[in-house]
Amino acid sequence: MNVPVLPDSKKRKYYILVRLLNGEHLSYQHLADNYFVSRSSIANDIVFIKQLLAKDNVALVFDNSGTYIGGGEIDKQKVLKRLVMGFVRQDKTNPELLQLFISQILLSTVKETFDQKIQVWSLEIPENYLWDIIVSASIVIYRGRQGYFIQQAANNQLGKLLFQLEKYPLVYELLESLEKKKVYHFSQDELRYLSYIILGNGFKFFMKDATIPIIFKRKVKLLIRNISDSLNLDLTQDSRLETDLLVHLYQMVLRLRSGTTVINPLLDEIKVNYLELFGVIWYALSEFGSENQLVISDDEVAFVTLHFQAAIERLKNVKRILFVCPNGIGTSSLIAAKMRQILPEVSIIEIVARTDLAKKNLRNIDLIISTTPLTGMPVPVTNISPMLTPTDMKKIMNQYIDLTMSHVKTPIITGDNREQTLALLKHHIYFDNVKDFNQALDLLIRANTWATDSTMQKYRHSIEQREKLQSTYLGNGFAIPHGDPHLVDHSCIAVLILDKPIKWGNNKVDVVSLLMVREEDKKIVESFMNLIMHGINNKDWFISKMMEVK
Repeated sequence: MNVPVLPDSKKRKYYILVRLLNGEHLSYQHLADNYFVSRSSIANDIVFIKQLLAKDNVALVFDNSGTYIGGGEIDKQKVLKRLVMGFVRQDKTNPELLQLFISQILLSTVKETFDQKIQVWSLEIPENYLWDIIVSASIVIYRGRQGYFIQQAANNQLGKLLFQLEKYPLVYELLESLEKKKVYHFSQDELRYLSYIILGNGFKFFMKDATIPIIFKRKVKLLIRNISDSLNLDLTQDSRLETDLLVHLYQMVLRLRSGTTVINPLLDEIKVNYLELFGVIWYALSEFGSENQLVISDDEVAFVTLHFQAAIERLKNVKRILFVCPNGIGTSSLIAAKMRQILPEVSIIEIVARTDLAKKNLRNIDLIISTTPLTGMPVPVTNISPMLTPTDMKKIMNQYIDLTMSHVKTPIITGDNREQTLALLKHHIYFDNVKDFNQALDLLIRANTWATDSTMQKYRHSIEQREKLQSTYLGNGFAIPHGDPHLVDHSCIAVLILDKPIKWGNNKVDVVSLLMVREEDKKIVESFMNLIMHGINNKDWFISKMMEVK
């Protein structure tokens, strides 16, 4: 392969990644000689690449022939999609780096072609999902032109299980629009693969007449109930959550069954802003994925987190606003009507005369808006003029936003639950060193009491099977292995904190928390996940907490 003009240290790792994606087996020494740098510099590049691949559960393999990417073409295209989506979203995209992984001319052609079809069909697909479809199709074409083709297993039963694609011509017509322009001719495997991606991003748009199986609806209802129990909130009556989640999860299944996923551009922000909820959803979807043989990425977890956060806001943020007005009912009703135009529908506006305010119970009132000055009120007061000017409207909106944001980061899990969980951990905290996954499991699993040795071995096997399906690595060196709760007689959580990290799937961990929890004790897990999520943000804090409990 002809290596271009020597790239600088920031770009070199991407040049190496391209070579790996193209199937090369590369040794450290060979790369060091190619780029005239030290082996240690190459080692740092490989660490970066390994971390990047791990986001899509793709392994970097080492053998006598050198370093290479494991897995098939679908795995490589997942990595490419994450890279390209990242470059496209950057305000100042580096064209040289983007050009390494995709043709910008091709990307523009696919976008223009798809945009035209979507416009003709009057489909309103969210921009993030549409870009996912555009980038996925562009990568299939780009790689196909280079001789790298998607191949799906002959026994893939997804179509039979879910629906018959030929009944939904919009999907094929979208892809055929590229063939008609002679951009590319898709193989049957490529058509099938991209069809699943299109449906996984726009099921309700491309399949308006399709019905979701009843058995899947039941699974979604159960998921909502389990998460509601964990959060100590009743979200089961939120019809919008059920409807939105049903479509989203069904699309997610389509994506995952085809071996792909969506890239969530807000992943890091969601983890920061909705830390505790993300942990609860991660655990619930881990169970959901295990039961349905699905590998669910953090990107998918973050999307589902937003659905539940929206439901929590709907449940908590029905704001009761009291409008105090000394004028006649006509004037006050007019002002109240104007306020309803600028405030969200979840707001309830009640009118009360100034003379009746003293008799009013304000316990459930969130905000008072008044045309006369008020003092000594137990809730925030916004004063406006009797004519409700544009300036007044801005004051009301600003106060409403402040009121709403003050509730955004309210902890879901109470301090009492946290202390209960810490008590459960007592005598099950270990500061030690082990060589690998098996030794860590041997140490932690014996922290619990088991009915028989056979039961313990069955539980261990269930942990191993879960790890084979999907790593329980959560981030920043934390792993949360867990097995079949029906095999557990006594709930127990054991934590191992290591001096030296060990390999855990495609990552390295130094904190391993084994959750051995009965089905009926699930709330224990959710409160522990709260501790874990805070620990991921601040590992020193977590370790100090564990030292206190030990």
